[in-house]
Amino acid sequence: MLAARPIKVFISSAMAELEYDREIVCDALRDMNVSPVLFEVFPAMSQSPSESCLEEVRSSDIFVMLLWKSLRAAVREEFAEAQKRNKPILVLVKSLNENEERDAELRVFLEALSAGAEPHFLRRVTWKHYRPVAQLKAAIRDSIATEIAKLYRDPIQTLGRKEMYELGTSIVRYAQKRLYLFQRTPTLILGARDYLGDEATKYAYEKEFADALDRWIEDNCLATDKEFLYLFSPEATKHELRRKDLAQSTQYRDAVKKRIQVAKSMEQQSGFRFRVSVLDVPMSGPLIVGDNRYALWLLGQEHAVCVSQENEKICEILVRMLKLHSQKRTSVEDVFSALGLA
Repeated sequence: MLAARPIKVFISSAMAELEYDREIVCDALRDMNVSPVLFEVFPAMSQSPSESCLEEVRSSDIFVMLLWKSLRAAVREEFAEAQKRNKPILVLVKSLNENEERDAELRVFLEALSAGAEPHFLRRVTWKHYRPVAQLKAAIRDSIATEIAKLYRDPIQTLGRKEMYELGTSIVRYAQKRLYLFQRTPTLILGARDYLGDEATKYAYEKEFADALDRWIEDNCLATDKEFLYLFSPEATKHELRRKDLAQSTQYRDAVKKRIQVAKSMEQQSGFRFRVSVLDVPMSGPLIVGDNRYALWLLGQEHAVCVSQENEKICEILVRMLKLHSQKRTSVEDVFSALGLA
């Protein structure tokens, strides 16, 4: 059996200014069996120092930022990358003595952080003051232990369709870098129930999910650092079309075909970073994967159980699985034919 990868904590700060503090944090993390990541111990790399640091930020589990008198450009860039990747962020601010002062850029940064003015990401930034060594050690131990517990927190369980869709809507809204979905019958193409509008209020939670999905796609389709994959079952979708004779409604057929055309046009616009495709192998679902939270509907009945967890490692496994079934590109005509709409 392969050993689990140790938790990695990236330490960001002005190196010369806080050299001793970095060593203290490093020792405290090692005492917790956690792997500290510091620039000064990086191996020789072919990348630039800046890109090497950013790559380490991306691969780390937790981001620690030490601040005192100044805010260096590289530290600010590493902080921005950690936010972009939805990493847990701990900011430790060393208190000033009477004869010490902070530069203007750091003062502005801390004021914005204190006011909660940083961009709205899924994770909030935690920050604490320290001065004595003992206070720094305690802050690191307590904060890192809390974040490690979150990495392996208990799953959330829901027992109904409404709760499941509300959870899925939340994952969609908070996704910053990617969104991977599988639905046997695709909301993205069929729209929310009731498909013909007979019971518009009964399935309002599905419409809220569908609207959130459409907004996420519209807002992020042209962003070069976003990914979107949407898979669905052609057989289940054809069955749903037949179930209420929806395929016999010319108006509805035209609406579905238009949504398919829009989805396939989105692929071209995004350079195929955004993809919509049929899934030809049997699979349960729905399944939705965001940046670091997933949700899986375990049973396909009205009162199904949905399990969700904030666990970046499981998310990465699920993303790799979904990617395996998305290599084949399908045209608009292929989708029309698969759904009997040609």
